[in-house]
Amino acid sequence: MKRAGGSTPLPRPIVIPEIMKLKTLADVRKLLGHIPKERRQLSTWQHVETHLAAAAKGGDVSDASVALMMVLQIEGVPYSVR
Repeated sequence: MKRAGGSTPLPRPIVIPEIMKLKTLADVRKLLGHIPKERRQLSTWQHVETHLAAAAKGGDVSDASVALMMVLQIEGVPYSVR
């Protein structure tokens, strides 16, 4: 049975060194809260937010995870998947 909402785990944790370890959708939401509003208005971050909202409603969590990793890569933010 799929869990919906913020406690839903990511397929694999995403670690942004010296920033945070993202294990759940709630962790991703927390990360987004630290990104300046002007930056979050970019289409790339809007894409992440769209997939995050869908995953929180029971959609595919992998889509949200992949979208986030793609944006981190585009932005040059180092991360690892564990």
